[in-house]
Amino acid sequence: MTMWVIRRLHGDERGGVIIFVVCFIPVAIAIAAFVIDVGNAFEHRRHLQLQADAGALAASQEFLGCFTDPDSANSAIESEALGYSGAVHNAQIGSPDAQSRVQTRINATDYDADSYSDGEPCSTGFVDVKLTEKDSPPFFAFIGNGDYRAHARIQAFRLERSNKLLPIAVPDPDPKVARATFVDETTGAVLATTPLTRNGSQGDIALWDNSTAPLSVPITADHVGVRVALGGGTSTTCGQPLVDCYDGLSGNGILHLQGWSGAGTVTQHPPGGPQDPPRVRSVALTQGTCDPSFSNSSATCTIGIQAHADFGGNPANVGAKLTAKVGGTSYQMTYDAVNAVWSAAGVAVASGAGPIDVTLDWEETQGKIGSDTCRTNGGNKCTGSFGTVQRQFSALGDRSGPIALAQVSEGGTGFVNSLQRCSAVLLGCSHDLVVKIGVKGGIALSDLDDPPVRLRVIGGSQNQSLDCDPAVSQLKDELAQGCAPSYEPNTGTACPSSPSTLWSDPNPPAVWSCVATQTGTASNQVAEGLNRRILGEPKPTTCPPERQNHWPNVEQGDPRVVFVIVTPFGSFTGSGNTTVPVQRFAAFYVTGWTGQGGGFSNPCLGQGDEMPTNPAEIVGRFIKYVDTPNDGGAGDATCDFSSIDLCTAVLVE
Repeated sequence: MTMWVIRRLHGDERGGVIIFVVCFIPVAIAIAAFVIDVGNAFEHRRHLQLQADAGALAASQEFLGCFTDPDSANSAIESEALGYSGAVHNAQIGSPDAQSRVQTRINATDYDADSYSDGEPCSTGFVDVKLTEKDSPPFFAFIGNGDYRAHARIQAFRLERSNKLLPIAVPDPDPKVARATFVDETTGAVLATTPLTRNGSQGDIALWDNSTAPLSVPITADHVGVRVALGGGTSTTCGQPLVDCYDGLSGNGILHLQGWSGAGTVTQHPPGGPQDPPRVRSVALTQGTCDPSFSNSSATCTIGIQAHADFGGNPANVGAKLTAKVGGTSYQMTYDAVNAVWSAAGVAVASGAGPIDVTLDWEETQGKIGSDTCRTNGGNKCTGSFGTVQRQFSALGDRSGPIALAQVSEGGTGFVNSLQRCSAVLLGCSHDLVVKIGVKGGIALSDLDDPPVRLRVIGGSQNQSLDCDPAVSQLKDELAQGCAPSYEPNTGTACPSSPSTLWSDPNPPAVWSCVATQTGTASNQVAEGLNRRILGEPKPTTCPPERQNHWPNVEQGDPRVVFVIVTPFGSFTGSGNTTVPVQRFAAFYVTGWTGQGGGFSNPCLGQGDEMPTNPAEIVGRFIKYVDTPNDGGAGDATCDFSSIDLCTAVLVE
């Protein structure tokens, strides 16, 4: 019995298990504490990264203000970055004071460097958020405090590909080539022609001239016109693709030269005797508040007129009178006996009037012309007209396009517009002339004091509408929905001659670099399309506050922000549909449109919208826009906040 008990006690292991368990408990607790604290650290780091990402993404939406007010935009970027990285939203997890241990740096060179030591966002084009959580306590105190870091950077890049475009083109106003041609306005014969080369600028106007090679022009006609051809490619031949000719509508020119003759004599007989009718010689337009031959004033301005008329001697002997008629208004001219010239000042030139003829009428009130006795009272038959002797051109969109300055000079003397005509007596009387034109600068961001930009979307062949989606047949639907295909700038690919050829490509590209133009006029296409896109329905009756015109305070997601395609100069020269290369993209903020009956009115016109001149126009401003969130299409070039190019914000780190 005793031996049995001894053997049983010797084989019993229950006490050993207890000892093993007692010894393992501290190890298990330590392992559990380690695992829990590793998980705690991982959760803190993950949330810290979420804070950094949220701060950078939220701040990037304030890039829009970098154009209008960089200082305010930088402050707004900082506020959003701080707010969404924990100060207001997304506070660090853990204890109530967890966020107080988080250190935030914006655009810092290092985690412990000062904010903006790497530059301000509006200057650098990026928002960089660095977060450090210092001395974060562990779950179990004996493990010790830890430091965690997180980093996120949003960089703005130029947008090189997009499927958010509208069927609207903006032809680039910067031509690649230019040419001036002198023509006989009576016969249409070309007298001389010369290329013009880029020669500096005047403010935002690019200057072109032939000053290095003055052109010898034979003045063989009473009326010589100067046509100007501008090309977006290599050609300056009117009628070819990408070539615009001014003034093509009149067939004459945007500049006019009077070719005057000194031939013939006028005999002035003794008082009371018969005399010859007068002859007109030189009639020149002179500088006033606007340039004499071509004006580009936004308001009515003035010029002067100086005329040499041959009355056979002292005009006072025959009681001579000269009257100039300009734009339906008569101007009595006065005679300067010292310089033998008639003149009139303060001759009004209306803005945007196009070509304005200047006629000259004469009258004699003493003596006789033939059998007619000249008199001062009614019934005087000693009158006549020299007809149209000059022409001023007041810049008009369709007829002078982007040309803002035009003049002819000879021997360094500018504003030449009256030259002696060649005749049998004056052989070799050609004049060495220089033509100078100024072309309005390229597409630019709209300043607060700039007038609204007017895009003519429909109306014949000279419009700015595109057929950007072969699956959509109506312009109004493309305006409302946008272009489904993606587009990118053309880097040299030749575009087909017709839309049908473009769309029938058996191996279509994933992204298109050529786009089809669209002609024709359709009532209410613009109104219905924009009503649907901006106001949500084709025939709206109200203008909700959130959809009203907020220019210049543009915010992300505003439905009035549209993306348009920039095409080469002269893209809409011809008649009929064709295709043109895509040059770049631009953002346009719509500030007004109108309908043409049928219930398609724009109810926002009475609540801040700007009125178009007709239902074919879209009124607005070019804006700088950084698209967020990034849907793809970013190029390698960083965003230039001073250019018109569209940009997109990309999370790069």
